[in-house]
Amino acid sequence: NARTDREGMATFEASVRSLFDCHCELKEDEIEDGALGGDMDPSVPVDGSIFVLAHSASGGQLVRYLLNRQSAQFLSRIRSISFTDSTHSIQWVRNHPHLASLIQSSKSLYIKTFNPMRDEGNGEDSGGVECPKDQFWTHRFGEIRTIYSGTTEHSLSNWSARDSIWKHFDKNRDNAGTTSEDPN
Repeated sequence: NARTDREGMATFEASVRSLFDCHCELKEDEIEDGALGGDMDPSVPVDGSIFVLAHSASGGQLVRYLLNRQSAQFLSRIRSISFTDSTHSIQWVRNHPHLASLIQSSKSLYIKTFNPMRDEGNGEDSGGVECPKDQFWTHRFGEIRTIYSGTTEHSLSNWSARDSIWKHFDKNRDNAGTTSEDPN
């Protein structure tokens, strides 16, 4: 985030509003104060599927945003989330079952950068391989499906895992109209 950590959440919220016309979540005074920006019309309904790739701190910002806004209209549009080295914690949403369920469902995938100091094997050969989860991992991230990115470089995790990310999004796009939970 080029605007520093202090402005990270404000930048994230402005981006979500701009990208997804989430003016439905603004309070009346925010609309009157021009928080919409541009030519957005708060009377126009929003729809469409949202597929989220949240890398590092933006994963934490996404979870905080969903927790703070609690918009059923926005949440219902999320078809799939891929977290890459996210900073979120399932503990943040433990009192919000609908968010905890989303973050641990087959709609969500956690992609982890291989750490040669902690993880066994070869990081470059690990792309798409299920990541073992210990007690700490489960306490922090819950029961989310977790795979390795295929790199030891944090900044390259999205690129290295691109095939797994697109496969995850495609699976959830194809299943958008169904309610069954596929563990993979």
